[in-house]
Amino acid sequence: MLTPVSPIEQIETEEIIENIHLNLLAPMIITSNYLKHTKNLNVDKRILNISSASAKYLIPSQSCYSTAKAGLDSFTKSIEIEQKLVVHPAKVVAVYPGMIDTKLQADIRSVSENLFPYVNEFVRLSEEGRLQTPEYTALKLIEILLSEDFGKAVVLETID
Repeated sequence: MLTPVSPIEQIETEEIIENIHLNLLAPMIITSNYLKHTKNLNVDKRILNISSASAKYLIPSQSCYSTAKAGLDSFTKSIEIEQKLVVHPAKVVAVYPGMIDTKLQADIRSVSENLFPYVNEFVRLSEEGRLQTPEYTALKLIEILLSEDFGKAVVLETID
């Protein structure tokens, strides 16, 4: 969830809460429950969190999204450290999947330049065909998840 896309002072409290709930709290709760219910299983356990380059490369009007994704990266790194201390650890990775031609991209291209000064850059990327297809992205994420190297790097900044 990308929205709200606005300077922070123009965002309603409920919008901030909704963004953080979906982008950060939900993965934390799901991970917590997954690890709790599988802690005694001696099986290959893998957690793949979908982060974003926005966690690292900040632009105006994306404070909620970028903060949540940076938090998800930090959470993933913390879980990786914790899992090194348990008997049957899970491997955990956060990945930046890239710019994908989804509703999220369509939504950001419809934001006014007054609220989001980079909107024209996102329009240009779409017009130039530089967005990944959801199908390509899904296949790459599955490859990462099933890779022998899964978990060797905790944050993957590319899916290639």
